[in-house]
Parts: sequence; C-alpha cells; structure tokens
Amino acid sequence: MKKQCIAAPDNAPLDRIYIVAATLNVFKGRRHVEVHIFRHGAADEELAALEGKNLVGPPDPAVPPQALQGATEEAALRCLLEAFTAEESQALAAYLEQRYAEHIEKITVCPLELPVPLGVAPLGGIPEGKSTGFIRFDAVPDYPLSFVARGFYDLAIHEPLTTE
Repeated sequence: MKKQCIAAPDNAPLDRIYIVAATLNVFKGRRHVEVHIFRHGAADEELAALEGKNLVGPPDPAVPPQALQGATEEAALRCLLEAFTAEESQALAAYLEQRYAEHIEKITVCPLELPVPLGVAPLGGIPEGKSTGFIRFDAVPDYPLSFVARGFYDLAIHEPLTTE
C-alpha cells in the first residue's frame, strides 16, 4: 500500500484542513475505487466559529452559473467541517492502514486549498443512489477513533471487474 502525506503550510488559517482519500483495490465489483473520506456530524457551533474568517472565495470560473443556483457560504464552510485536523488525519490513516491494508492501494492525506470556492457542497449532503454511497467506518465493531469517519464513493466512474 502506498501512503502519501502532504503537510499544510505553517501559516494555514485553521487546524481542520486535511482531507483523506483512499483507492480501494476492489469494491462492489469495481476496480481502483476512489473513496473520499470525511468527518461526519460536525456541530453547528463549529460552523459558527468559521464564519467571518474569509474562508470562502469566489466560485470556480469553470462552473456554469446555473450550477451555482442555491450555492451558499454555509455549504462551503460545511466542507471545511468535513476536513480533519493533523492528529485526526494521522490517526485515521493509521487505522485504515492497520485494518484495511490488504484492500487499499493508496491513502492520500493533504491540505484543502483555501479559500474554498463558493458552490462547493459537503460530501455528507450527497444522496445515496444506484452507484453512489457511503462507507460507514464508524459502524464497524471496535471502531477506535473519537470522531465519525465516512467515505463517499461513486462506482459509475470506475471500471468493472468484468466487462458488462
């Protein structure tokens, strides 16, 4: 298993800045499945602490204006609340490495780019569907971490084990 960790800059404006991704060898009949792992269940008090800190920037110019309808600063800030602190990301990576090493090709831990563009929405708000869903790491017996970690996947973008 390959592990890549990129440190946040020393002048990062907050501690909760790390995102974690894993590539699974095989998952639900697909190969090389990317899973975006996020912290789930942040409190509203945490959101209030981020407001007014200029952590949300203008929308990505590549995003069409109609896709930005209903975009809010709160949704973009909630993306930050799904990020991990350095300690949480290290504990999560160590847990994944220890528990799921034979199933994971790669783990990447890196800082979010700030400011978060307006129009970004939290992963936890995406509805589950035919090809999309969540891995609930915290539902596993003897889950050792003090925070809830979930992994979002979209099987439609990954090649099947056999041709369909």
